[in-house]
Amino acid sequence: MTRKTNQAPDLAGAAKKWERKRTLLFVDYAAPQYDQFAGSRTNFMYLEVLVALGLDVKFLPADFQRVEPYSSELNKMGIETLDGEWFEQNWENWLREHGQGIDYVFFHKPDPAASFLPAVLRCTNAAIIYQCHDLHYLRLQRKAELENKPEILEEAQRYEQKEDFIFANSDVILTFSETEERFIKAKLPHKKVFTVPLFFYRDVRTPPRDFSQRQGLLFVGSCAHSPNGDAIAWFSEQVLPLVTAHIPDIVFNVVGANPSAEISALQSDSIRILGSLSEKDLQDLYDSTRIMVVPLRFGAGVKGKVIETLYHGVPLVSTAIGLEGIGGIDPLATPRDSVADFAAEVVALYQDESELERLSQLGTTFVEDHFTFQNTSQLMANILDVSQQEAAARLAAETTDDSLPPPRLIAFYLPQYHPIQENDEWWGEGFTEWHNVSKAEPLFSGHYQPHVPADLGYYDLRDEATRVAQAELAKQYGIEGFCYYHYWFNGHRLLERPLEDMLSSGKPDFPFCICWANENWTRRWDGEDQQVLIKQDYSEADDRRHIQSLLPVFEDPRYIRINGKPLFLVYRTENLPDAARTAEIWRAEARTAGLGELHLCRVESMDKGDPVAINFDSALEFAPDWWNKGPRLQADAELLAGAEGAVADVCANNFVHSYQALSDTMMAKAIPPYKWLRCVMPSWDNWARRTQGASIFLGSTPEKYQAWLGRAIANTDGRLLGEERLVFINAWNEWAEGNHLEPDQKFGHGYLEATRKALEDSQRAAGSRHAGASDEVRIGRLHSQVVNLKYRVNELQAQVDVRDQQLQEILASTSWRASAPVRWAKQAVLDLKKRFSG
Repeated sequence: MTRKTNQAPDLAGAAKKWERKRTLLFVDYAAPQYDQFAGSRTNFMYLEVLVALGLDVKFLPADFQRVEPYSSELNKMGIETLDGEWFEQNWENWLREHGQGIDYVFFHKPDPAASFLPAVLRCTNAAIIYQCHDLHYLRLQRKAELENKPEILEEAQRYEQKEDFIFANSDVILTFSETEERFIKAKLPHKKVFTVPLFFYRDVRTPPRDFSQRQGLLFVGSCAHSPNGDAIAWFSEQVLPLVTAHIPDIVFNVVGANPSAEISALQSDSIRILGSLSEKDLQDLYDSTRIMVVPLRFGAGVKGKVIETLYHGVPLVSTAIGLEGIGGIDPLATPRDSVADFAAEVVALYQDESELERLSQLGTTFVEDHFTFQNTSQLMANILDVSQQEAAARLAAETTDDSLPPPRLIAFYLPQYHPIQENDEWWGEGFTEWHNVSKAEPLFSGHYQPHVPADLGYYDLRDEATRVAQAELAKQYGIEGFCYYHYWFNGHRLLERPLEDMLSSGKPDFPFCICWANENWTRRWDGEDQQVLIKQDYSEADDRRHIQSLLPVFEDPRYIRINGKPLFLVYRTENLPDAARTAEIWRAEARTAGLGELHLCRVESMDKGDPVAINFDSALEFAPDWWNKGPRLQADAELLAGAEGAVADVCANNFVHSYQALSDTMMAKAIPPYKWLRCVMPSWDNWARRTQGASIFLGSTPEKYQAWLGRAIANTDGRLLGEERLVFINAWNEWAEGNHLEPDQKFGHGYLEATRKALEDSQRAAGSRHAGASDEVRIGRLHSQVVNLKYRVNELQAQVDVRDQQLQEILASTSWRASAPVRWAKQAVLDLKKRFSG
């Protein structure tokens, strides 16, 4: 039988009292298969609450799959599901179009959140609610310690970085565990963090309590989930033999989807591997079981199996991990972590029927006090209000706080423009990059070659006045620093004089960092192995010599830092035999020297991947991205219309692409789940360095560059925090690659002006985007910001008043009832052709 609790009423009437119905976008891995997975069951329960509170809920499955009957059940609840091929291809366009009408975004688990959060921040003013289910990094750390596997620890570090990013960009954080609430608050004391129920119920069961009619042990949980698999094996192989020594006929029942071959092999007279069960069969098993065992040795978060066990009135024996985070659980179970203690507790409790009955009753009371629908509804209503208050404060700060500067723009800087002995030997006396630049000729009519410098002329970087003029020009147009290419070959340095002179003279007084161009020096200028002039060789001894030579550079007060850490870039980390070991040596040497920590950044010039996997901190996309540059152009391309000359031969012998296609393709890339810096370029045409096989991007203009840079700035502003907000520009002065911000005779200061305009426009756009709900505020004028803030405060107060009335109706009404998710009959598949038009 069941006892009724106060149930939520139909809130359709109450919802009409809003100025407008509030919209919530719910994002998770997939449609919630509530009878298959604990996380899905939780999500379905929360979706019911959100609908009951009068919200217009839209559900976005990260896999975009329609899964029946589950997707149709969401639709029957009034929830729009954003699934199918159209949404998979157009979700960001949809978000751009509808984003200003979304009031809340509710994310569940780190991977979907990390994928969609940047776009949500760009396209909406919504309050961001993140429900972490458990701390993935903490679960993985514990697994790594238990199994002594460094590769799992590396995965934990990647997840910690991902979760920290999500926490930092959320307005409210939800966790099911009081323990994890303390973890999160210790990291982010200013954040609003709430512990909420993992499961909750409209009805509280009164299960059969005659334990003389019950027998056996039970474990419930997906066998594919590694903590569960480990728990089943540990209990079966180590604990159960001690139990059967005292109770020979005891049977251990294992219920869970996807048992592995190893788990299935445990089947015996005393162990039954049952796989998935129907709801009715599982209910019957709960009602006939004496004890639930929760022998988890690692994991994180509150365990749904524990709450379900208490709901069904089954006493339990658990490890500390199994009980973690559940406030008030102590009277119901004492953690037993050793094999002997766990077995002894099972044996003693199994044979004490009066104690079993007492604990069963306590479990029912515990659920009634803590895990009910009405209590959760009241808590969620409060959380929604707090989230909007936090979002309003965040958006107002972003709009009005002049202390928050825009992202820093860093331009790559080539120190090639002075003669050196090696170039004299390899290319002829007096050779500098200007020799290649000045001799270039156009390949066809309209081909922009050569690039002839304007203001600074064919300069020599040994001249201090030139370097000062470069810095002043960069500063004037919003560039905040140069990234010098640094050439180190086993202690042999090339082109070092501009950097050395700048360090010794203190001029220019302009921020800088360095990027190790760790390629072979070749006649083809591409770092490949053909015709090597000077080769890179790597060793641990050289790693130490190298970083020791750079420590004085990092100590320069002008050196660019991220959160106090000197920023050091490596152009091709994939060339390092063991990049993680190299990074380890560098970090150790820096600490030993008293410099502290480094911020190591891998440049994605060729290889890509999570920098944490190689002991680096971040990655920088490189422009052009050779793997995402758009289609190769043929002679009949629109950009070549009217061109005269051997256009077909040029296209056949070189790599000709569209600048616009490159910028669009690069900006359309999925945001990787790690700390990732963006890079743009004003133009690119390295014909001056090549006789064939040149890469030529046609159609660049200052206006197109400005648009690309503006998008990169906005993207960075929406994803990264504080000093991590860097955007790189390739380059300040790569003249032989047709790639320079420095003025030339064709465009003058055009690309520099475009840089400044992109910065200014991004600031205005940020003000408009975050200004609030009213039209007058969204024009971004400073004098309207106060009006907007008053509007937001009044609107939030109105929402609180309506919520209070709704909650009174929830608590007072007994007329409204909806079946629990696991009791819903599975319906026939709806017509899949009824899709949304967007």
